Formats: sequence, C-alpha cells, structure tokens
Amino acid sequence: MKRIAKILTVILVITYLFSVPTFAVDLPIRVVVNGTKINFPDVEPFIDENSRTQVPIRFVGEALGADVSWDGNTKKVTITLNGRKVVLQIGNKNYEVNGQKKQMDTVALLKESRTFVPVRFVSEALGATVKWNANIKTVYIDMNGDVIPSPDPTEGSVKYYDGIAFNDTTDVDAYGRIKIEKSKEFLLKLADQLRFVKENGKYYIECTYPEIPEGYEWGLGIAIFNKDGTYTTYSPVERNPKWLIPAEGSFKKEATDITNINNVDLFSILVSLDHPETESLGILNIAYYLDRSKMKIKFVPESGALSPEDYTATFDFNKMFQW
Repeated sequence: MKRIAKILTVILVITYLFSVPTFAVDLPIRVVVNGTKINFPDVEPFIDENSRTQVPIRFVGEALGADVSWDGNTKKVTITLNGRKVVLQIGNKNYEVNGQKKQMDTVALLKESRTFVPVRFVSEALGATVKWNANIKTVYIDMNGDVIPSPDPTEGSVKYYDGIAFNDTTDVDAYGRIKIEKSKEFLLKLADQLRFVKENGKYYIECTYPEIPEGYEWGLGIAIFNKDGTYTTYSPVERNPKWLIPAEGSFKKEATDITNINNVDLFSILVSLDHPETESLGILNIAYYLDRSKMKIKFVPESGALSPEDYTATFDFNKMFQW
C-alpha cells in the first residue's frame, strides 16, 4: 500500500504504460502434476497447430504413477493407471480408452525421439482434471480435481490462498519478497476479480481481494481520466472518503463522479502485493481506453534489467470493464 501512495502520480503512470515498448516474452510451457512441476530434461512441451498442448508422455505418465509402454512396430503408446488403459497411435486421431474407440481433434506424434501426446485427452482419460492458465502458460493436472496445484518442493510448507499454492520458503527471496513468478499469479488473480459495472443507471467499482499470505498487503490504485482533462483516483490511501476504497475483503464503491460514461476517456490501474518492510518485485499495470483504441495489461518488474511481460492478448477486458 505504501507503494501505491508513492506511485499513484497518474500522469507518469499513463506515460510509462504507453511509452515503454512491449516485449514479446516467450514463456516456456510448464506442466504441474499433483502439485509437482515436471522437469523435461531434453525436450519441452509445445502447442501444436490445433492449439493443443503436447507433452512428452513418459515424464508426465511417470509423475501420475502410470505405466507407459511403446510399440515401435505399430507406433502405439499405451498408458495404464488405476485400471484405465489408453492407447494412442502416432499420427492417428483415433484412440482407445479401455477398448472403447474415441476421437480427438489432433494427433500424437514423434519429436526428437520422444512420444508427444495431447495432454488434456490423455489425462482426462486417466481420470485426472486438467486446467490451463494461459497467462503463465501452465498446465495443471490433478488426480483429486479439487485445487489448482503449484510446485511442491521439499522445503518449507505449502498453504493455498484462493487456489494459489504458496510455499513460505521457496516462494520468497532472501529479502522476504514474494518471487516474481508467484507474485504474477496473485496479481492476475486480483485483476480477474476487479469489475467496473453499471446498475440502475449508476456506476460502481467492485472487487473481492484474493486471500494472500500472512504479513503481506494489497496495493490497488485506480485512476479514471475524463475527456476534459480531469480525473479521479481511488485507492486505500485517499484522504477523501469519497474516493477511499478498502485494502482487503470485498467492496462495491459507487463512482459518484461519473454521471455520463461518454465523458470517460481512460482507466489506469496499478496492483501490487507488498510486504510492509520489503515491498515487492514488480507491479501489474492495466490501461484501458473506453473507445478500445488501446488496451494493455503488463507486469513491470522492479528491476530494470528484466523486461515487462505483456498479458494483453489473453486478458478478458470485457469481463473487467462493463460500464
């Protein structure tokens, strides 16, 4: 929250958002099975031409506890787990689950001497649930089907906060700051729960803050620019109750300054997750012109040595901005 108080100089925010060039960051695809991140020693998962995530089945199958066998003559791979048997053939859309023929919209294939299979079809056939987080390019495979897991290292202890796993040892750096990759998960979760809605002719800002680890606090700053050059800022550090919003829990704040939505030009939003003593390693910036001429959401690291990560292509702006 201290950070929001320092940097909610909204003109600088807008200048920064639209003057810094966008860097295309090619994040690797991660696969997490039952809370454990899978390491691929020689080949990596990829998204095929049918928009399906292909994974080397040997490593994923072993992580699930399945038996994986390969028949080089027929080019068939067989995966068995808990009485379920899945058979796929390289280059064939047809596959079998316990002898029953099924069809998928892509094929298993060979690449760099490894057998790749479409992870969703195979995992669900084995009884697992599969979830995909496009923002951090992570496939979560879970045999229990209850939580969205995360890497489960041997050090520290893991607690779940609104489905986000947090390890109090390995997810923080030597200065007590949440590491960048984990911070992104929390920040994008809050962005997903922030809304600008209209009800009965009135305009509201509403949000449910995600749960976060003990000792940390949310920073949220919202600036709404009008076409005439005036603007209003909402944050937990505003002195005027008219523009004060909570820093935790849920809230629904009427934007009383907005009487005609056609006068609004631009929304600028800053989100941070800070420790009172150590602050954070980066901030989530969101900018949205009401005429949709420019929309942008990016994670900006504190260190200038790291490039911002742009999530504009995968973020649902229509879900957030409903005015």
